[in-house]
Amino acid sequence: MDGGRSLLGAKGRGIGTAAKAAVDTGLTRPFPSIREARLAKNVLARYPDYAAVRFYRDEARALAAAAARTPTLSALRVVRPFEEHFLAPMFIAADGRSVDIPAEAMLGVAMLLLPCPAAFSPAVLLFKDAGAAQAASDDLVPPLALACAHRALFELDRFAVDYSEAFWKKTDRRLRPYFDRRGPFLYPHADAGTKDYDRLFKAALGAGVLLSPYAELPSIIPGDFDDGELALLAKALEGP
Repeated sequence: MDGGRSLLGAKGRGIGTAAKAAVDTGLTRPFPSIREARLAKNVLARYPDYAAVRFYRDEARALAAAAARTPTLSALRVVRPFEEHFLAPMFIAADGRSVDIPAEAMLGVAMLLLPCPAAFSPAVLLFKDAGAAQAASDDLVPPLALACAHRALFELDRFAVDYSEAFWKKTDRRLRPYFDRRGPFLYPHADAGTKDYDRLFKAALGAGVLLSPYAELPSIIPGDFDDGELALLAKALEGP
């Protein structure tokens, strides 16, 4: 699910419709839009620990903007849906890799991972200090991206009604032998070595299930599955 960007599905229920409407009205080019203020208000209401937001055309430009403010920056905190279930905060390095918590992390700024495909979404930096945000560079982004991101957050609210503990725990009976579940996130057992996780990954792929390709990053329970699919996955993971 692209690290959570496609949590709502390949294009969500209404994100594709929002994108088409924006294309039909010529909102595909970067220019100032009231949608920026609307999305910023929505984001800050959800993350009240932060004081301001800045938008960028992609995550690489957002990372570069953060690094320009702090030349010694080695990584940036990632804020994402359901992160309260993560074992530890997630950080992203300047080259886009996920990394452990580094001493040089900029803790007053974070990157927001939206539940929206990157092709339809802006990259977002959250700032704890409004003055720091004011001094940071940002991008004009297409209103199409702002509209799709706003729609994705609206859909996330509806999605979260049923995407909850009662739903996630339906995976436990089949997958508990292989994963420790924290909310919607599946961590391979701590005693699983790299080779064993490689085996699990390949076995799951053979059963038509794409796990996280990195043992240190959790897999995400999809918003739709049935017990028959879990049974096939568990059988594949069991091995010969």
